[in-house]
Amino acid sequence: MTDQNTAPAKPTERLMQAWIYRDTWTLEEAVLLALGGSRDDEGAREALQSYSPLLEQTKRNGMLIGVPKEWLWWGEKNGLPYHTEWWLAITPECPIGYDGRHFAHCRSEMLSDAYLKQERKLITGWAKKPYWTPREAIDLSLNFHPFRADHWRGTAPEYGGTIRERENRHIMLERALEVGDVTEKAKPQDYILWLDKCGFFVSEAWRRAVGIIEISSETEKLSALAIKNAELRNELRAMTEQIEALPAPTTSALLDKQSKEIKKLRRENKLLKTDPEDPRERGAMATRINSLQKALLAAAVDGLGYDPRRRKTNVARQIADKSDELGCKLTAQTVSRHLKESADEHVSQDTWEALFPTK
Repeated sequence: MTDQNTAPAKPTERLMQAWIYRDTWTLEEAVLLALGGSRDDEGAREALQSYSPLLEQTKRNGMLIGVPKEWLWWGEKNGLPYHTEWWLAITPECPIGYDGRHFAHCRSEMLSDAYLKQERKLITGWAKKPYWTPREAIDLSLNFHPFRADHWRGTAPEYGGTIRERENRHIMLERALEVGDVTEKAKPQDYILWLDKCGFFVSEAWRRAVGIIEISSETEKLSALAIKNAELRNELRAMTEQIEALPAPTTSALLDKQSKEIKKLRRENKLLKTDPEDPRERGAMATRINSLQKALLAAAVDGLGYDPRRRKTNVARQIADKSDELGCKLTAQTVSRHLKESADEHVSQDTWEALFPTK
């Protein structure tokens, strides 16, 4: 395996085929893969020990499991970069369907301050335009000013690998126009989504600027649940250590209360169990969440006249106050967020208009 402070290790084809299609990696797996190996390799334990400070810090941040794309970025930010072959296989989401090679090979310059400064200038001038043309979309995706010859580094864009990348994107876009995937004059959001669909890197800054709201995939939801699970485990461990450290007389006085808290945390841990081996368990978890969302929304609409389109409403506050009375405290902000997510996901705008007609 690779030693610290050396170039990223090139993975074998067998290693990549075994890991690029997995939904999630654990922290230890991610570190070993960045080093060019896996748990089954000789010396894996010693390699992990040499990275113990990074492992401990990451665990404290609650990141114990994540989708492969998240680990690639994590390695880039923490001095443990993955070989370009990993980026080629996984960028930007799951094994690529087209090429994605431009970002995989150019990510160091595309993450530089100079590139990001140019990107910010382009976002300022182009994100709010009512539509883009195909030529404009392709140039912007490569960080060029459309119809101008100044590349972000000050050289002409028609150069070497960049012109080949531009030509490839134009060919794909022309065919997308022919089959109706995009139109000749489309909204910026449509082009950004098309580029993302084709496997081209699109920064989060562009997504936010054109108003794209990210909808987490099932694997990202599992990753978020894993982080919550880790936080609960840490709380449980800390609480257990506090109880064990108390003198005997004090322990007996607090035992009942602490015991109830521990049981509650264990129940939540069980409910938040992530990455089940049986795919049917994942489906059951998603079904359970959807059912709870629908039940909450229906109760709020039927009992309190909840309408998500209203800017000012005290429905969330009423539910939060009632939860407090029942001993299961929730904040109004949390209730409001769950109601809004449920309304957006499960009910159409036509239904809301029928229930609460605008005057």
